Amino acid sequence: MKVANTDWNQVWADRVRANRAVPGFRTGKDLWEEKKVAAEYRVPTDRVAATLARLPLMPRLSVLDIGAGPGTLALPLAREVQSVTAVEPAAGMMSVLEEKARVRDCRNIRAVQKRWEAVDPACDLEGPYDLVVASFSLAMENLAASLEKMDAVASGSIHLFWFADLPGWERHYLEIWPPLHGAPYSPVPKADVVFNLLWQMEYHPNLVQMPLIQEEYFRDLEEAVAHYAPKFGVAGAGEEEVVREALGRWLVREGDGLVLRERSRAAHIWWEKEGD
Repeated sequence: MKVANTDWNQVWADRVRANRAVPGFRTGKDLWEEKKVAAEYRVPTDRVAATLARLPLMPRLSVLDIGAGPGTLALPLAREVQSVTAVEPAAGMMSVLEEKARVRDCRNIRAVQKRWEAVDPACDLEGPYDLVVASFSLAMENLAASLEKMDAVASGSIHLFWFADLPGWERHYLEIWPPLHGAPYSPVPKADVVFNLLWQMEYHPNLVQMPLIQEEYFRDLEEAVAHYAPKFGVAGAGEEEVVREALGRWLVREGDGLVLRERSRAAHIWWEKEGD
């Protein structure tokens, strides 16, 4: 099957550039450079379990985790497989990952602090890898080149997890960005572009949708404002008040605290490495 007429890599690149050009928007690496901010990053344990359940894990496997963050998958993977190479560009995220690995005595995790685009497989990696995983870490402008590199370092299967529709945080960005920064927010490209690009590249991918639930709990409104202000690019008291008003509408009281609960859908896209 070939997806003709549309240059899906160009579609992806155009949408990534539009997202990065949004006034006041901070990209992933920039946002997570500080260890304090990175340490606050949370993924629900049930989502981590659901992701791991979709991977063909065995004790003897070598795994490459691209965009590893604070070790969301790398740390639990290290208990299930022989070795994990974690690629993560943000200094804050890498610091949290390495600290957690030391505390948990995960000696089979090898960390590479680089953007995937800058990784030199011959110098930085120890492949080929039985399993390559990129979980919500596809913000590369030239996605085709990044996917080709993933396939090149794999000996088994490649697994991508990405947004199938607008995640809750993007719905909030669409609402708050005009009053906050005087400009519209441009969403990241979604899994349909990834899937079509892979078909165009003749990698013959599979796709299954899965629920994406994110829950953030706070003691009070001020804690929520402090948490979201960096993500929303707040630069002054006036902008902070815009965030406070929006969070006052979005947050739901539960017990003695507040929760921001977001539901959407994700896509698990994967393909098997084909022999030469």
